[in-house]
Amino acid sequence: MDDVETLEQLAPGWDALAVTCRRPRSTPALTLAWYRHALPSGALIRAVVVTDGDDVIGTAPFHVVRTRFGLCRYELATPVLFGVEPLFAPGREEMVAAAIGLALARAEPVPDIVSLDSLPQGSSVPSLVRAGWPRPHPMLEARHSFPVPQVLLDEGGFEGWFGRRSKAFRKNFRSDQRKLLAAGFEHRVSVEAVDIVERLPDFRRLYESRRASRGGGGPNFDDKFIAVVVEAAEKLSGSGRFRLATIERPGEVIAADLIVSAGGHTSAWFGGFDEAWSQLSPSFECIVLSIQDAAQVGDTVYDLGAGGESYKYQFTRDEAMFERSLLIRRGLRPLHSPAQILPYRARQQMSRIIGRMTRSSAQD
Repeated sequence: MDDVETLEQLAPGWDALAVTCRRPRSTPALTLAWYRHALPSGALIRAVVVTDGDDVIGTAPFHVVRTRFGLCRYELATPVLFGVEPLFAPGREEMVAAAIGLALARAEPVPDIVSLDSLPQGSSVPSLVRAGWPRPHPMLEARHSFPVPQVLLDEGGFEGWFGRRSKAFRKNFRSDQRKLLAAGFEHRVSVEAVDIVERLPDFRRLYESRRASRGGGGPNFDDKFIAVVVEAAEKLSGSGRFRLATIERPGEVIAADLIVSAGGHTSAWFGGFDEAWSQLSPSFECIVLSIQDAAQVGDTVYDLGAGGESYKYQFTRDEAMFERSLLIRRGLRPLHSPAQILPYRARQQMSRIIGRMTRSSAQD
């Protein structure tokens, strides 16, 4: 599929699959909003959808970009979604992965590099997709693994989890909560689009302030991202699957977390807080109370997003490991670039060197 309108027709089945697979970041409401508002300039939509009759049994929403050497690189919907992955109906992974491999081999433009992101560590999916690609099969290159810290709520719910935290953790939470309440602040979870959109300017301010204090790392909370959030909020409004948790009082928001959910799995997507109130740990309070809210609506997993930042391990020692893999097409067309005679890693290194030289020249 190469257009959003056609994909919209398949969105109900795609969404049902995301719920079944418990993959909140892979829901069509997010991906289609990203396609519509944040697709990089010059990129093409190439989404693979596998169906059995009227049932959607597999999805792999790619977009295509050109590298400096003219190679066609198929990437999943990134970077702002952090965790979009191919979806497979349970028990049908082999057939669906083979269908995805065949579709990629026949795609135009021909994929030179295919990135398979955010799959569970050790997943057989990259090998199965490779096997479905007609000979010569592409090369499979494992990239790097990364943790996703997770709060598990299936043993005793919130109280069970909270009771397993340290005495200092529980004491600090209760002390800061009392002080915030005394100052007129409360924890609010907004699930209606109108309430979420109303708070986006505050959320943007908090996120960008926090991002600046960390040296500017992470994506911009720009107008394109705002448009993605607004559309997704409207698509999922009232379902409880798209939530904005805040610590606020009338006229003032001092912490906010954007949360997505599917099939009992909740994922914290973006967050920010006002450092002027850091002595009362509003971000910490917001996360704990959001975990409590997730447990109350029946979610059993609350993940804190990709990456092993130390603050996440205040809340849990449990984590799931994920990895990224690349499929690299054999027999790359020689007219793309003479650089293709080099090994893939050498081309990547050359690309980085050229990029540094270009930036240095521009500065001079």
